[in-house]
Amino acid sequence: MRTPFLLPLAAMMFSAAMPASAAPKAPAASAATAVPAEVVVAAARKEVLARYVLPETATKLDAALAAAGAAHAFDSLQGEALANKVNDVMRTVTKDAHLSMTYAPEMAAALAGRPLSDDEDGELPPEFIRQITRDNGGVAKLEVLPGNIRYLDYRGFEWGAPAATEAIANAMAFLRGGDAVIIDLRANGGGSPDAVAAMASYFLPPATKLMRFEMRSDAGQATATHAPPFSLAGKPVYVLTSKRTFSAAEEFASHVSAFGFGTLVGENTGGGGFRNTILPLPGGHVMSISVGRAVHALTGRDWEAVGVAPKIAVPADQALIRARSEAMAAIVAAAPASERPAAERILAYYRALAAPIDSGRQLADYEGRYGERTIARDAAGNLTTRRGDNPPTRLVAIGPDTFVPENTPTQRISFVADGSAIVALDADGPGGQPQRAARAALALK
Repeated sequence: MRTPFLLPLAAMMFSAAMPASAAPKAPAASAATAVPAEVVVAAARKEVLARYVLPETATKLDAALAAAGAAHAFDSLQGEALANKVNDVMRTVTKDAHLSMTYAPEMAAALAGRPLSDDEDGELPPEFIRQITRDNGGVAKLEVLPGNIRYLDYRGFEWGAPAATEAIANAMAFLRGGDAVIIDLRANGGGSPDAVAAMASYFLPPATKLMRFEMRSDAGQATATHAPPFSLAGKPVYVLTSKRTFSAAEEFASHVSAFGFGTLVGENTGGGGFRNTILPLPGGHVMSISVGRAVHALTGRDWEAVGVAPKIAVPADQALIRARSEAMAAIVAAAPASERPAAERILAYYRALAAPIDSGRQLADYEGRYGERTIARDAAGNLTTRRGDNPPTRLVAIGPDTFVPENTPTQRISFVADGSAIVALDADGPGGQPQRAARAALALK
């Protein structure tokens, strides 16, 4: 039996791991389609009691919902208001972020027409397959960063459609060409363990056991890696995490940490270690219920309510900056002698971004006209360089009177001082030889 399918936010248009404001707004229930609140709550109680992974908690959830109903807490509520109230009651029992109700009539109709299946041959509803295709299987961005660091922004471990399989294969082929790899999971709310296994297969030996999912009546079998067409093992790998990294994305993060094929950079993840299933309820509602506990095959632990800790802890918005610096340092260490000088220049640039350097002067001291080059400050106060009519490029200080243009981080621009005044600049020219340009007599105003 296949492990239960957890659809990511993009494919489901709903995720308990994300704030309610991130989900699309559903229309208010109409009188023609309205279902009494007690009918919806009764259906929710039945599913929770029968399916929730922890039987004792299931009993407490059922009792809490029954007590709220007896106290008329759900009277006259419909649509989103009813879902929010049910969630409020369930939160008094457990903080499990996989357990949630939402009002989503279109999704409920799609699930009612073709329920999600644990069967190996089960298929997703066509609406979900189309959404996965539009999402490019969760692959939001592929980019070559300076120094040949290959970057993947992956927003969901999507599975169950050819587009998802192809997206992972294409992304891994792209990463293969890099000297180091960064996988960004900071906005990844989860997905399918099958997608996790597919991606992990590129970093681990075939048949490596990954994760076992303990169901209420089944100890479960471990998922495992398969034999991919090539391996990325041995490359420097950095995986970015945040508090929004959740569920299946946390599973991948746990493999990075436990098996040691990469380095986690960022924040502690969200702590969603249960597996869930998605069910339609009456009145256009949808229920996400935790039905299994994920147990790591190597460590024997899960991450429910505790998350996965990064090796390099930094705020989420600084994770990419730090990872680029770490990745470039690894590239420099392995670079052949002929490539090392250029790589070291890029490393200096990345390190200056991660830990800004004081150039030793006020930025206004550098402003002026130097031959065909104009040095000025932009609206944000950054120092920029512009040649002729070309767009300006931000300059990043890497040392006293020395800067790097961010679009060409192997280049250097060094300002020349006569006493306290800047009188010229040296900029790398053809062949790396510095070319000097004198500063015009009048500074740019």
